[in-house]
Amino acid sequence: MSFAIIRNQNHKVGAVGLVERHNERRNKNYSNPDIKHERSCENYHIKSPQGSYWETFNKIRDRHQLKGNLRLKGEKQSTVLCEFIITSDKSFFDRLGAERTKRFFEDAYQFVTAKVGGEQFVVAAVVHMDEATPHMHITFIPTVLGKDRKGQPCRRINCSEFWKGRDSYARLQDEWYDWIAHTCNYDLERGIKGSAAEHLSVAEYKLKKTQEQLDQTERQSQEIENIESISAKNLPLNTVALKRTDYDKLKASAEAYITTRDTADKTAAENAELHKQVDKLHEEKEALRHERDVLTDQLYNVNQSFERFYDEVGDNQVLYERNKQLTRENETIGNQVHELTDEIKALKEQYSKMSENNENLTKTVEEKTAEVVRLTGELTALQKIHKELQDKWDKVMKFIQEHRLKEQWEKYIAAPIRKKLSI
Repeated sequence: MSFAIIRNQNHKVGAVGLVERHNERRNKNYSNPDIKHERSCENYHIKSPQGSYWETFNKIRDRHQLKGNLRLKGEKQSTVLCEFIITSDKSFFDRLGAERTKRFFEDAYQFVTAKVGGEQFVVAAVVHMDEATPHMHITFIPTVLGKDRKGQPCRRINCSEFWKGRDSYARLQDEWYDWIAHTCNYDLERGIKGSAAEHLSVAEYKLKKTQEQLDQTERQSQEIENIESISAKNLPLNTVALKRTDYDKLKASAEAYITTRDTADKTAAENAELHKQVDKLHEEKEALRHERDVLTDQLYNVNQSFERFYDEVGDNQVLYERNKQLTRENETIGNQVHELTDEIKALKEQYSKMSENNENLTKTVEEKTAEVVRLTGELTALQKIHKELQDKWDKVMKFIQEHRLKEQWEKYIAAPIRKKLSI
């Protein structure tokens, strides 16, 4: 029976680089003996990161204007990434074959993108084919719908809200199984609800191998015990006749007995010791599981309280910074108002002086105007006299022309006048 397996891990800022180095195979050494470096070239991305994981996180955050009061420094860092690990057992993928295995992870990727709100929030999705069992790592930003401070719809980065509800992980398992088994029609079973099953420990693995060896030894011993069933014909004393097939069987069993007899007791002793170790490890595992459940509940409550407290502190901090900014702006505007007040005062003084000057100027203008009026009257009188003289002159000149007295005029009258005028 193969199970539909999906696990989640939450990562704070400080772990992002470690996650990237493992998923992208950038470490030089790995403690996991299942990783075959010569097969790492078979790993592939369904979605590649845009630079490093942290650079990709910031690009997605800026592009989609994700809100959230994130603590990115210090010991109490915020969770910024979640990671789904999707797999089953080796026999399941062996049955699928290479092409359907690739299709399986593509179907799994569609489930995750729908679960997290869209592909745009996925940082990277990489399939590892260089281990004993194929599996996929999908890192994404946990976002929830909300409203900003102006009441406008927005998305916020908030891991605790994304996983809100103590049964949310169980719902994830149900949704994953329903999608992959019923919608996509893969022959998988859902994991047992509430099970704390883990991968085999090293000791359990050794026990399994030792048990297989012991079973083989027991089978060989059984074959030797069945030698009594071999029939022998009556021949001379100290002589036994066997069928060729019985002889070959007896020979093979004897050789197997010689090679396994010395190791059987040792194997059984090791097996018993490993059983003790496994029992002890199971007891420790159960105790740790219980302690983990208690601590998980406590941690969930603490995280919820901390998130609420941090949101309130973040809001207060934003208001405090805004108040400081407004105070600085108020001081700046106050200084500007003071400067403008001084300028207005100076302008009033200048206007007062200009008013006094304007009164004097008005008086002067009135005097000059009166003088202009007087001069205009005199000019009018002079123009009238000039016209009368011009008329008389015109009459004289007409008389001279009519009586042809021009020469006498030139001689006796005009010459002396011109002379006086030149003087």
